[in-house]
Amino acid sequence: MRCAFVAGSLVLATNVARADAPGPNAPPIQVIAVRSDDAEDQADALTAALRNRVRALRGFSLGDGDYALEVLTLGLKCGEAPDEACQIKIGNQIRADRFVWGSVKRSKSAKQVVAELHLWTRGRPSTKTEFTFSDNLTAPGDDGLRRLVDEALAILLERQKAPTAAAPSSTPARVPAARPAAPAPSSTPAAATPDPPADNAAGASDSAATSGSSLHSTLGWTGIGLGAGLVGAGIFSVLKVNSIEGEEKVNRYRQGFRPDVDSCDQAEAGNSSKVMGAATPAEMQDFCSSAGTFQALEFVFFGLGAISAGVGIYFLATDSSASAARSRSYFTVAPPIGRSGGRVEFGFRF
Repeated sequence: MRCAFVAGSLVLATNVARADAPGPNAPPIQVIAVRSDDAEDQADALTAALRNRVRALRGFSLGDGDYALEVLTLGLKCGEAPDEACQIKIGNQIRADRFVWGSVKRSKSAKQVVAELHLWTRGRPSTKTEFTFSDNLTAPGDDGLRRLVDEALAILLERQKAPTAAAPSSTPARVPAARPAAPAPSSTPAAATPDPPADNAAGASDSAATSGSSLHSTLGWTGIGLGAGLVGAGIFSVLKVNSIEGEEKVNRYRQGFRPDVDSCDQAEAGNSSKVMGAATPAEMQDFCSSAGTFQALEFVFFGLGAISAGVGIYFLATDSSASAARSRSYFTVAPPIGRSGGRVEFGFRF
């Protein structure tokens, strides 16, 4: 029984090693950069090895594009480990029907890391597998890492061919750990357990929640933007009034009358100022009319701006997804640069 299982696994590994040219008979598999908080170099190496081995898969091709899991989950307001509904959103975002994603973290054992890989295919339950390897495997071309990746891909693909009614196991399949002295694993792992697909009711609920959240966010930012524009118009009105008040002709006209006399009333009455260079009564009437108009606009613009911004803040405050997102950091740099990589991606949520 053990011999037959090993022989079957060797057939799978052999199939992984063969390559087909991209085309209609070789659907693409997108490889999203593997995430890690404490093993960046190993995550970079695993990402590169995955892309190399997917490119060599028989019957498949490597999807175009370079995406980071942190940036996608942040932009789509998902958790750090995307659930089935979020994986659907990721597939729609990157326009892929198949993609591999995963994470790497330090093992409790010294000088080892644990990798968890997932394969999502549209219309099929996602599959996953885990394996442990030495933390000195930081080169994508390392034979030990290549073998582990080949076996992991074989597990993920073979499990997706299985009937969806297959009884799930309580623990995910694991690829044997690669040891520094002998990188090649001694046996081939069992098939991974698929994550159960989200039911129709859950999908409809998630869609409705997303739609409501999007409307709240749109209305909120629109209200704040409109409020800022109205406040800007109010500030312009204030500056315009100050400009009129600072006119030399206006000041000279006022100097021709006592301080307690309204110069605009004098202009309406047609009274001229005796100060040289003062505005004529007709010019003063124009100045007074413009100043009165802009003073009224100040109250209108500032009032409407405050109301619009307040409504916008209310909609953002009642956005449930934004409230959940605020529990996570607003700024991320992902993935970090490692010895085998040279890519830095920035993410900012607002």
